Amino acid sequence: MTWYELLLFIHISGAVVWIGSGFLSLLLATTYDRESDEMAIKRFLHDQEWLAMKLFVPASLVTVVFGIMLVIQSDAWSFSYLWIVIGLIGYAATFVTGFFFLRPQSEKIGAEMESHGGRLTPELRVKIRKLIVMARVDYLTFAVVVLDMVVKPTGDDAGVLIAMALILAAGIGYILVSIRAIDAQRPQPTST
Repeated sequence: MTWYELLLFIHISGAVVWIGSGFLSLLLATTYDRESDEMAIKRFLHDQEWLAMKLFVPASLVTVVFGIMLVIQSDAWSFSYLWIVIGLIGYAATFVTGFFFLRPQSEKIGAEMESHGGRLTPELRVKIRKLIVMARVDYLTFAVVVLDMVVKPTGDDAGVLIAMALILAAGIGYILVSIRAIDAQRPQPTST
């Protein structure tokens, strides 16, 4: 095994753990919300706080650090390649979204649930559903990054670049439509 192959193995392993565990979390959140399982949601929110710092952040950092090391080690790649730039931008987008939005919102929802005696209020359900929507779009970004890493597009690959842009545009559209639909379902205060 060469040094490059070892770096590649660690890079891919980090990505598998990061993307796989995030996908499982998204699947569990969606299932628990659909089933209105308050105890499972409470456990899930607590687990996500722990997993963020013990699994998601370390796996994402392993992925990016070893990816950068691969570029530095390789005679074939440089940071001027479009696919590497797209990958780094995608990484930054998912890291920032996860660390500075999804994680704090999950913690906030967990704290609010605790303040309501562990009960899932209609307002908290709305917040959870919005968080799930954002996590799904974050996963579209992951998909684009994985596609980017596999295809390695250049500026001449207009079809691939357009497809990647359409995937992201669809994700943004999904956010807008879903958030509006969730807000429309929000229980309205009754007038007395």
